[in-house]
Amino acid sequence: MNLLPDTTWAQLVPRIKATCPRLTENDLAESQQRIDLLTAKIQNRHWVSRSDAQRTVLGALSALGLKV
Repeated sequence: MNLLPDTTWAQLVPRIKATCPRLTENDLAESQQRIDLLTAKIQNRHWVSRSDAQRTVLGALSALGLKV
């Protein structure tokens, strides 16, 4: 499940924006609703490790009640 459906993406974006305020609207658009690209954008903007960025994304998805 690398590509997120529109409904899940719409729920995820506010959580990610709250956690990662340095992400721009362009970053989110360039992520193309993909977990791997969103992880890379978070890693780049927040200067964190890939595993930390991935934990951020997967944690937000988990908070939505999705198993990844």
